[in-house]
Amino acid sequence: MKRLIGNCSLNNVTLGACPSRLIGAKLLTGGLALALAFTFGCGRKATYKTRDGEVTVDRDGKQATIEATTKDGKVKFSAGQSVALPADFPKDVPIYQGATVRMAGSQGKGMMAMLVVSASSVDAAKYYQDELKNQGWEIENTVNTADVAVLSAKKEQRRCTVSITKDKEGTMVNVVVEQGG
Repeated sequence: MKRLIGNCSLNNVTLGACPSRLIGAKLLTGGLALALAFTFGCGRKATYKTRDGEVTVDRDGKQATIEATTKDGKVKFSAGQSVALPADFPKDVPIYQGATVRMAGSQGKGMMAMLVVSASSVDAAKYYQDELKNQGWEIENTVNTADVAVLSAKKEQRRCTVSITKDKEGTMVNVVVEQGG
């Protein structure tokens, strides 16, 4: 299971647990500065130099995009009430019908999406287990508790982890896809 760091939020909208592996610990060093940029930088684009590289924050009031370039590579995330998946998000990774994408991004060979769905946690977990199988993924592991469902799957050199939790806004679904090798 991925190590998680707290909950991400923007404009009082909870985006769910942030997978630390995709965000990168070094980028979190400048997290406070970025939080201040989100709070006070409405409608602006600004670039910040950090000891680890460069971070550009572009905010239009309803959506924010963060792009960071470090010696380890490039990271890009968008967050807001509703954002688009990256154009190259894998077509064989299902997105729950009617889901609202609250955050999406990529880092190196990994991609992620944080969704809000109207289905129950149980129904969302069943959907992802069934649909990943239908798309040729092999389910490796499932964990179901009263509060959380997590499933991991593999297909060729890729891994997909889906975590599902209940939130005050609905059911939160976090989908992470990583290319191996």
